Amino acid sequence: MAAPSPPPELDGAARTEEGADGHGAPPEVTRVDPDNRTYERMSVRTPAIIVLGIAVFIVVAGVVTSAFTSTGSSKPATDSVTIPDGTVVRLTPATVALKSMVSEGQPPSDILGPLAVPAGSRAVGTVDIDQNANQFDRTVNFTTGLTSDQVVSVFHTLLPRLGWDVTFVGPARQALGTEVLAKKGSSDSFYWEVGVVVSPTTSAGTTPFSVEVFEQPEDN
Repeated sequence: MAAPSPPPELDGAARTEEGADGHGAPPEVTRVDPDNRTYERMSVRTPAIIVLGIAVFIVVAGVVTSAFTSTGSSKPATDSVTIPDGTVVRLTPATVALKSMVSEGQPPSDILGPLAVPAGSRAVGTVDIDQNANQFDRTVNFTTGLTSDQVVSVFHTLLPRLGWDVTFVGPARQALGTEVLAKKGSSDSFYWEVGVVVSPTTSAGTTPFSVEVFEQPEDN
């Protein structure tokens, strides 16, 4: 009995088309000659992009770290001050302690900002010397449980640290006690002065002191 003849061969296109719908033979498999292989060169773009990304990350991280460090180091140390006798005195910012003297944006932020008073000082009154008629000149009076020498030491130590030029420390000119005077230039193109007068400590153990902030005339 004669063997059945094999089915006719399909050409490549027919094989591909027939196998694509899943009902015929699988697509033709291309065999690779091991002696005549061709290699696709690896792209150098991917490694370059990775290296560039790492470099950018390092730079950004360095900038952020530097910003945080710079910000921390430039902030005025107004939380506390250590005076020569070794006492650490906590401080209250002048934006809070001297708030009663502020009027129409005066004193400027670069004058009031770098000021502070001993924490716990009690404000007992504000004196409006200029009465809105002359250059700014106002005083806030306080009492504190520190001794008079300690209060003088606080301002004598603190003011230079916050950018003030101390011009006088000695007997008060118009009151009994010790006066500390300092000046500082402002962005408003004027010089400003702060005058702290510290009275003797009372028998009750409290020390009265006053903080005067005033704008110097143009001819000074």
